[in-house]
Amino acid sequence: MIQFRDRGARGHHQGAQIDARHSFSFADYNDPKHMGFRALRVLNEDRVVPGAGLPEHGHEDMEIVTIVLKGAVEHRDNLGNSALIRAGEVQRMSAGTGICHSSGCSLPVAL
Repeated sequence: MIQFRDRGARGHHQGAQIDARHSFSFADYNDPKHMGFRALRVLNEDRVVPGAGLPEHGHEDMEIVTIVLKGAVEHRDNLGNSALIRAGEVQRMSAGTGICHSSGCSLPVAL
């Protein structure tokens, strides 16, 4: 069943580089009523400060889907792979054990 959840009712993290809303328990946000949906464990809305980004970090057996609404995001991993995802584009990244990646946000770019 699809259930509407107001943006203000979700978990929130405000940092120097990111403003994030968490639909399910994630990082410091813990809500036993919202632990995920079937195989979907994380559903975040992240607004990254232009020119900033997220430091390198790892995941274990995850598929990461990035949808860019404005500007562009660059994903890099510790194997030397890099991809620039622009507004309107979608990227699916397999993040298996042993892979670390980072994200950087650039200013809005022309398509």
